[in-house]
Amino acid sequence: MRKNKILFLSLLFFSLWGIQNACFTQVITKGPYIAEPGRNSVTIRWESDINSPALVLFDKTSVLRKKSPAKIIGRQNKFYLYEAKLTGLYQDTKYFYTVKCGKTKSAVTYFKTMPSVTTPFSFIAMGDSRSNRDVFEKIIAQSIKLNPDLVISMGDLVAQGGSFDQWNSHFFKVAQKLINHVLFISTLGDHEGDGDNGNLFRYYFLPRMNTDSLWFSFDFGNAHFVSLDYRHPYEKKMIEWFKKDMEQTDAKWKFVFMHRPCYNLGGHRSTWGRDVWPALFTKYKIDIVFAGHSHQYERFFPVKPDNQPDSWPVTYITTGGAGAGLYEADTSDFLAKVESVHHLININISGDTLSLKTISESGFLIDKLSIIKKNGRYNDEYYSAVRSQEKLNVYTMFLKAISFSIDKIPLEEIPATSKIILKSDKFPDDIKFKIFLWHQSEINYIMEPVEGIIHKNEKLEISVNIFSKGKMTISNWGSIKPDLRLGAVFEISGIKYEITGGRIEYWPEESY
Repeated sequence: MRKNKILFLSLLFFSLWGIQNACFTQVITKGPYIAEPGRNSVTIRWESDINSPALVLFDKTSVLRKKSPAKIIGRQNKFYLYEAKLTGLYQDTKYFYTVKCGKTKSAVTYFKTMPSVTTPFSFIAMGDSRSNRDVFEKIIAQSIKLNPDLVISMGDLVAQGGSFDQWNSHFFKVAQKLINHVLFISTLGDHEGDGDNGNLFRYYFLPRMNTDSLWFSFDFGNAHFVSLDYRHPYEKKMIEWFKKDMEQTDAKWKFVFMHRPCYNLGGHRSTWGRDVWPALFTKYKIDIVFAGHSHQYERFFPVKPDNQPDSWPVTYITTGGAGAGLYEADTSDFLAKVESVHHLININISGDTLSLKTISESGFLIDKLSIIKKNGRYNDEYYSAVRSQEKLNVYTMFLKAISFSIDKIPLEEIPATSKIILKSDKFPDDIKFKIFLWHQSEINYIMEPVEGIIHKNEKLEISVNIFSKGKMTISNWGSIKPDLRLGAVFEISGIKYEITGGRIEYWPEESY
């Protein structure tokens, strides 16, 4: 009996000892991930469940003889965010590293320091990876195969920016095999901004910045990258910062990336910051402006103002296909390539040459572009593709104007009324137009067409009344069935364009 009691107490002791040790075993819950660029330094971050001494072991070989201490820079949901800055590194050099927290070590992986201004490099652009883990995993796998030096994202990494759990399930867990060795830099998306005003986004990616002003820039190789905050299209502080930043850079290649596009023909048909930013991009000779928000791929032909024949042509690209559900894509003479497809963009920079390839989630080539820039001038082939910015402004103005939401349900005897605002956008010629029901919507709805002329510097406000012919269904997301769309015909400088607007949705006033 006494022996059994001793055996029981021994087993109980060792069980409690094991439980206690398990409780204090440190877990790396997010990361490690490469966080900030530096020519002779690298910043590595990770999250853990316990507050304890931590460091990064690293070296140019897998024998890790150097170390850099880490510090805790934040805490969320009882988890700690660690950061270590490795300094005194050689440029354009591969280093191996592991993160050590207490007795816990991460797997040994590597990073590469920033390339010099003469070293060729590659980067990947992608956007809107949220909500669809299976697709994002394929995008990450394709990215790893391409072995880029840098990844830039258009944001919307998660569906709900204020959800602590989603940051693991939507992003960190899926992207870990890429971001543990490749610098990943994202702009703020509206799903991060709307969730908690961008607080968790700032916490993980830009911890030293003000949550209300998340715009920034950095150099990488012979390129300068600028990220704009989509929440402030006309914020004077961001505009003046951008001007000063561009005046201080002498980088050969210049890129802007942001969440909402200035030009976008499908999906949301965004016209973000149209009255200010395209002129600034032209003035400061931006090569490519990347944006997301609409889940598709659009590459516009380069555009520049007709009234400034010696001005700089800018290419606009919508890349919102890294995981979220796809939107319809609209074709146009202004688009070099458009497709509703999950994708990423791989850009290689080598001296005077930029080579762009857009790759699907399955690895198929979707689009390609080559740009040569010598002595501040593009190659003739690139210039030959330039389109009129003024005409594109008018085209997208009409497209945006007829793609709207209604706050009243159209009935057979009581219409849904909507105001449409048309502006000439300083276009020098009169613009004849007609707005009408899309031919397939005529089966189920009634609307009298509206036609007229917009004169130079004129703003027209017109009303349309839409009646239904029968039953409709409206989803929780405001989708109306049967589809309700408008069309428009307009004439610019003797050229007639016919467009179809996006699906009109129902959003009652109390939903705003």
